[in-house]
Amino acid sequence: MARQRPAQSLITSLRNPLVQQLRQLHTAHGRRQAGVLLLEGTHLLEEALRHDLSLKRLIFTERWAENHPTLLTQVPPSLQQPVSEGVLAAMATTVHPDGVAATTSFPHAPWPRQPRFLLALDHVQDPGNLGTLLRTALAAEVAGVVLTQSADPWQPKVLRAAAGASFALPIRQVSNLEPVLVEAHDRGLRTMATCVAGGLPYTRLDWSLPSLLVLGNEGSGLSTAMVSRCQVAVSIPHSDAVNSLNVAVAGSLLLFERLRPAASRT
Repeated sequence: MARQRPAQSLITSLRNPLVQQLRQLHTAHGRRQAGVLLLEGTHLLEEALRHDLSLKRLIFTERWAENHPTLLTQVPPSLQQPVSEGVLAAMATTVHPDGVAATTSFPHAPWPRQPRFLLALDHVQDPGNLGTLLRTALAAEVAGVVLTQSADPWQPKVLRAAAGASFALPIRQVSNLEPVLVEAHDRGLRTMATCVAGGLPYTRLDWSLPSLLVLGNEGSGLSTAMVSRCQVAVSIPHSDAVNSLNVAVAGSLLLFERLRPAASRT
């Protein structure tokens, strides 16, 4: 298969304006100002194409192009920009980029009208935890995710950890979770708050009910006030050898519990 010839010539200078343009996308302000995201790596590019995101530019090394001719044909030559490996490294947030990056418009997965299960994340600050939870939420058939004072879901680290889930999952960012709880209650969703101890063991809950599950900060969890505003407090029994579970681990256990057949629960 003959490889497409990009319309632009190879960029080898670190002073090229494109380097600074992409570096600005490392920050939330820069992404908002430009209206685009920075995707890094072959897998995220594949997911972006699979979800029909609007690519603005494809930046790649010659070595990557030689190894991925089929992917390259899916992007118009006018959007292709070959660069040297040194230039790509200067643009990327990763220490060892795999040879490709892209810019794309923000995804806009529509918020569900009648959701059966929602996840709310309150002050989840670690990008790896947030990305893992988004990926888990999509796998566990969560209808949408609400973020309050959490890490930016569109930063490169979160996007990589989510592995493309962010493109398909409806995500809503709010400054205050209380109106979300009120809305959920009005729509007939049971509101559930996670707590380290004292809640109902998660295996004893009826996970078939329409619900909104709230997970809290990695270090402090949910505030007492937030737990009191929810209808049910839920805990995961574990050894006293640790104070608490990682929020992404806890979230995975809870979210996949709802997919387990009720007959198999103890």
